[in-house]
Amino acid sequence: MKKCFLLLVCLGTCLALASGPPAAAAASSRNGDTACFQWRSLQGPDWQWQGWDIHLGGRIAADVIAFDEDNRKPGGFRWEALNPRLTATRENRFHIFVEADLLGVDTPHNLFEAWAGWDITPNLQARAGQIKVALSTEFATRSENLPSLDYGFTPYLDGRYDLGLQVEGACLNRALWFEGSVAAGRGFDLDGHRKSDPQYSVRTVVFPAGLAGIDLLAGGFVGLAFAWSPDYGDEIFVQTPLRSTVFTTPDIDGDYFRCLHYEVGWYGGPFRLGLERVRGEIEGAVIGGNRTMEFDQLTSWSGYLSWFITGEQARWERGRWLPPQIKGHKTPVFGSLACLQALGCLELACRYSNADIDRGLFDSGITAYDPSTQEVRTATVNLNWYPRPGLKIAAGWVKTIADHELTTLGNTNRDSSYVLRVSLVL
Repeated sequence: MKKCFLLLVCLGTCLALASGPPAAAAASSRNGDTACFQWRSLQGPDWQWQGWDIHLGGRIAADVIAFDEDNRKPGGFRWEALNPRLTATRENRFHIFVEADLLGVDTPHNLFEAWAGWDITPNLQARAGQIKVALSTEFATRSENLPSLDYGFTPYLDGRYDLGLQVEGACLNRALWFEGSVAAGRGFDLDGHRKSDPQYSVRTVVFPAGLAGIDLLAGGFVGLAFAWSPDYGDEIFVQTPLRSTVFTTPDIDGDYFRCLHYEVGWYGGPFRLGLERVRGEIEGAVIGGNRTMEFDQLTSWSGYLSWFITGEQARWERGRWLPPQIKGHKTPVFGSLACLQALGCLELACRYSNADIDRGLFDSGITAYDPSTQEVRTATVNLNWYPRPGLKIAAGWVKTIADHELTTLGNTNRDSSYVLRVSLVL
């Protein structure tokens, strides 16, 4: 019923936009106070109300997938995202952000984020509500701005959306960026699985060359994050970028969960790259018969690299990657590639991601070798085309290799699939 209601709201909004503003609003539109859908730029409407600058947009994404012949998942067309977004800003200090999920696949209640924020100073911000808690650059980046198709394995071990409070800021001439989060334990992971344990986390990113004044390496950064959850009681769930489940458990009752997540990265000109690793542990996990066990080998790492062939500049800000500036300055590595700039922006990206989960989870009977595997790897290669701002077309190949045969992979331990994804940000 809730999904139907949200769909009706979305349909009604679209009909209202298509019919144009009412007479009073139309008069205001001529004064620049409001506008209906901006077809030329493919952007949602902007208007002003009581001092607030409001934008109604969203993200629409669809896939065409050709799975490996042994894969049990059906291929063909599928919707990847139908996410309305509302952004409101007042005096460039107060902010409201809401992102819904009409598909309801990755969220339990059709809502990703809904928070209010305050810029305390130009270098210190706070937000409260349903927030995204990311301990690395990859998960902090919106999926449409990722160089590779969707996320690797690392954020499945420590990423979440949850009710909470978040503070971020920068200092030392922005050479140090930090973010602290307190999550209430009313959230969910990347696939909508419940996160019922509270989590306290802190993340820092340092640009060493910025501190030393070395311009050549100014885009290099080092990140470190720590998270702790008392009274742990959640499952462990990991899936591939194309949503094939490769590790799952029931809820695990433990004393606490903690993890350390670190990363290194660099961006300069048309290149960007990153390497990140997470190691987590569950202390005092109950395994039956009044026995407890420690699982301290919950590990994953990912490495990625991308190149804007047409010469756009890679951009990083406030802990995440930003989309390329298609109409900005372009400097292709090879002058002969300048002829491709008429197409918009072209990006070539690759990523390798690995997850290695504690063998004790199998030995204790918490999970089994099907549907789970102890170690799994994915390699992703894709070409991204940005014909215009907000529109992205990605064609990619995803290779998965597991240590053990899995039903989801057709009782094999390998999968090789192809995907074409079209994503539009309004």
